[in-house]
Amino acid sequence: MSRRIFLVVGTVTGAGALAVASLALVGSTDTTAQSDAWSGWTGRIDTVSVADRAAMTPDDPIAVVLLSRSAAAASSVAYSGVAVSWDRAGTMSTELSHLPGTGTVARPVGTPASQAMFAPEGRSGSFADDGRPLSLLRDNYRVLREADLDTTIAGRTADAVVAVDAAGVLQARYWVDRATSLLLRKELLDTQGAIRQRTGFSTLRIGPVSTAIVPTSAHDAWTESLDAAALATARTTGCACPEALPGGLELLDSRRAPAGSVSTMPVVHQLFSDGLVSVSLFSFTGAMSPDDGAGLVARGFTREELAGSYAWVRGGTDTSPTATVVWTCRGSVLTLVTDDAVDPLSTAAAVLAAFPADPDPADDSFWTRVGRGWTRVTGRAA
Repeated sequence: MSRRIFLVVGTVTGAGALAVASLALVGSTDTTAQSDAWSGWTGRIDTVSVADRAAMTPDDPIAVVLLSRSAAAASSVAYSGVAVSWDRAGTMSTELSHLPGTGTVARPVGTPASQAMFAPEGRSGSFADDGRPLSLLRDNYRVLREADLDTTIAGRTADAVVAVDAAGVLQARYWVDRATSLLLRKELLDTQGAIRQRTGFSTLRIGPVSTAIVPTSAHDAWTESLDAAALATARTTGCACPEALPGGLELLDSRRAPAGSVSTMPVVHQLFSDGLVSVSLFSFTGAMSPDDGAGLVARGFTREELAGSYAWVRGGTDTSPTATVVWTCRGSVLTLVTDDAVDPLSTAAAVLAAFPADPDPADDSFWTRVGRGWTRVTGRAA
């Protein structure tokens, strides 16, 4: 059983890295967190967008048009270049090549060609892949044109759009290529207004990309799309397969990898988002053994309490922002991954509260429970 869990955990890590580095398409090489105050919409209008004023919404109509065009451009514009992703754990540069209708090839800068990864078209769950996260962004935030932030990115003129919450607090900034509408940069901010995650192009070339760059070993295990009926059936076999997650995280995509691809059993992958934050949830029918726990420890996981449940946790700190949480729930093993939440462990705790972990038989003894209470009160083991 441990082999299944480790394969799922490994797959999550690789998929997350590819999604952030290759398909979010947003960043810079500056590794210093900055604070920026939002000054509100300046009133300047992108003249190219004036003809689209029929798309009036409660949001700034120009911002809506720019982001809508950006969502569409990802599936129609061929490009290659280098994207730089930064968070408080460090910086990663990735060579990207995008083939419209096919997908994106990504390779960490400085690594051999054999390490190139491929993600099929529209499958990273990033804002740049398709228009679904844009509708969620508008449901949960207000998007505004901020012309004072217009700049040049990778030698290309970029128009700025910001997203603010219901209280008017700035949550994110986007820069869209004026010529092609590609998303060139994205910044997510923390509660103090400092940049907590930035990804974007440092170099970019617009133009055809050869299909020969797609790795010959590229294999997409997640080809089976699950509709509402298929998810309902999966629930009867033990998989949680929720329709939504706490915090306004709505379901964007559900897929299943067949047995023998990423695991010895079928694995369901669900992608949730509120427009800014994305969460992946992997589930399969089964339980964890002591060997599974030992293997997770060897991979940097620790047993922690979240929302009254115990789960295996890795990351979710300033130095390791991506949080991965593994637990069992009603006959399923669940793996949750989030790397763009303001507080990843709080996001994970909310999910565990909705889908609490099964009791661990090893932790049910009287003295074990006494020891846990002592630790909560004193902060050290009994």
